[in-house]
Amino acid sequence: MKRLITVSIIAAVSLIGCAKNSTASTETPSKRSAYCQDRNLAGGWQASKMTPEVQKAVDTMLQQMNNSSPLKSIDEIRTQVVSGMNYAFEFTLENGEVWHGVVYRNIRGDYMVEQVAEQGKLCE
Repeated sequence: MKRLITVSIIAAVSLIGCAKNSTASTETPSKRSAYCQDRNLAGGWQASKMTPEVQKAVDTMLQQMNNSSPLKSIDEIRTQVVSGMNYAFEFTLENGEVWHGVVYRNIRGDYMVEQVAEQGKLCE
């Protein structure tokens, strides 16, 4: 009888431990974390420099924002090759606010806001 109780307790503790581990592993990281990983993966996000295409993407975002404060600086740029190109960037406005967003450029060269601008840093 003692053996049965002992085995039952060990089994219950094991199942509870497994349940806690599986819950922790199903949590998804924030959407922005993928932009900031510095692993060189095919199809992954890469740090980038200012180009005319990036400037067009930033202009597209600023037009969509319809903000009265002008652009002060572009602080961080990340790109991802897809069926076209994704541009994720962080920028600072003259009023000191830091924003980030994502713009997609399709193969035809059309720019579209993929993720609406949000206040805060791109990589937190």
